[in-house]
Amino acid sequence: MEFTSETGKIPKGYGYLLKPSVILAALTARDLGGIRIHLVRSHGRRLFDARYRPPDGDIPYERLNIKVGTAHERDLPPLRRQAKDEALPALVRWISDLVAQDLPTAIRRGEQEIELLPPRE
Repeated sequence: MEFTSETGKIPKGYGYLLKPSVILAALTARDLGGIRIHLVRSHGRRLFDARYRPPDGDIPYERLNIKVGTAHERDLPPLRRQAKDEALPALVRWISDLVAQDLPTAIRRGEQEIELLPPRE
């Protein structure tokens, strides 16, 4: 498993839901094989979602792209708890179940997405 991350700037009064180290620790607790994971933390409407992409003609390896967003400081404590206690374990179960399938199966040959927390309004 290879893990990379990038973090964008955020407006004053906002914070990210999860730290890269928290996500990495949760994912490395499982054997995900040779999947490459890329985390993008950015300000926007998205709070927490992920997309699995299988190998294709241009890229010969599996990828998991994770997006984590921001929330206003006043809303962060409950959202962080929900992200850490519910959404992150759901992500780990989802990707673990997906990569446990044989590569030739239809579910693993196609792109898959999961919305772990709904976009903020």
